[in-house]
Amino acid sequence: TDDLQDHIIICGFGRVGQIIAQLLSERLIPFVALDVRSERVAVGRALDLPVYFGDAGSREVLHKVGAERACAAAITLDTPGANYRTVWALSKYFPNVKTFVRAHDVDHGLNLEKAGATAVVPETLEPSLQLAAAVLAQAKLPASEISATINEFRCRHLAELTELCEASGSSLGYGYTRIMSKSKSQSPDTLDLDETQVSESTLAV
Repeated sequence: TDDLQDHIIICGFGRVGQIIAQLLSERLIPFVALDVRSERVAVGRALDLPVYFGDAGSREVLHKVGAERACAAAITLDTPGANYRTVWALSKYFPNVKTFVRAHDVDHGLNLEKAGATAVVPETLEPSLQLAAAVLAQAKLPASEISATINEFRCRHLAELTELCEASGSSLGYGYTRIMSKSKSQSPDTLDLDETQVSESTLAV
């Protein structure tokens, strides 16, 4: 990975991580993916993708995949704790990397932003909207009306989340909301933070 520059780090090669990898690969955008489950790494390798076995929350592992030269990280790990730990490590040791992460709920989203996440996306929002769009299509609504309805609900829901977060005593809100708002105006328990060391042999980069 020594030749990588301005690349994306995909932290977690599960269902969501694989979709992100596919999209980046199709657009010829350089990336590297990390996962601690060997079967997922094997899937990526079988597809000739740059997927490696390693703990994305480890400073050593992040360094090995060129985090100091990366431009962004998509964090989609299996547990809230793993996502938090990875955001924290990237924010602390590689502040140049913009971190985009999914949140399980509002409290988790707040914790991720406090850890330094650039933007947080609610985990259940987009799947719910896709399902709703399918139902609306079955109800014979025009495609343009479905799109407008879904977009309006998305913006309203994210705005409500931000208000809820601010009411809880934080001025952070969801970073995703701030990004959406900026785009629209222009034209959208305490965790143990000790690193888990991963031996150099586990990351064949």
